[in-house]
Amino acid sequence: MLVQKKTYRELFKKYLSEILVIVVGISISFWFEEWRSNRKDRETEKKHLINFRNDLIQDTLQLTARMEGWEILSQNTYKLASFKRDSEISDSIDFYIDNAASYVDFKSNQTAYEEIKQTGQTNLVQNDSLKRLILRHYTIILPYINEWCNVNKTHTMTQVIPEMSNYFPVVIDAANTVSTEQKIKSLKTQKLRNLLLTNAAFKRETLRIFEMMKQASKGLIKEIDKELKKKF
Repeated sequence: MLVQKKTYRELFKKYLSEILVIVVGISISFWFEEWRSNRKDRETEKKHLINFRNDLIQDTLQLTARMEGWEILSQNTYKLASFKRDSEISDSIDFYIDNAASYVDFKSNQTAYEEIKQTGQTNLVQNDSLKRLILRHYTIILPYINEWCNVNKTHTMTQVIPEMSNYFPVVIDAANTVSTEQKIKSLKTQKLRNLLLTNAAFKRETLRIFEMMKQASKGLIKEIDKELKKKF
């Protein structure tokens, strides 16, 4: 009987040790898998943040390069709507008309945002404050800018160009020449002047919003840099 009890105790210890080994092994396996998954998530988060940073830098550089030209469009449209003396526009009237018939437009690079949205990996950005800034930029600021670009484009295409075309070709046409004097006279009509004033205001407001976007992009780049420096 004593031998039998001893055998039972030895078997119990053996089985217990085997169970403990299995439990520890499973626990280590789970921990390792969680560590590997977390590491993979952090690598993916880093990739997304770098992609956001690159897109934002590209947008900022493009805006900086193009805003000076857009400012000229706005100024020349306003000049057509408010000139006092014919000599103010007579020398470059076709250039001013071409500027008035142009509109301010910009397509931001949203590759990084589309990728993280389509893959459903937005939550991989662990910094909630940074995540809110990114979402605000792509779901509020950029749509607002696109809205103003569409306002400017629609007004130019459906109001300004058709009204100017009633008096002279907006695009130079050798078969339908109109003298500078005739163009200046047409530009003094109240309806056309009002449309040009409105269009110049749309262009200026769009430029103001572009400047806001540029500053917001720079601020977001700084926050992303902080996160990359802190975590990676």
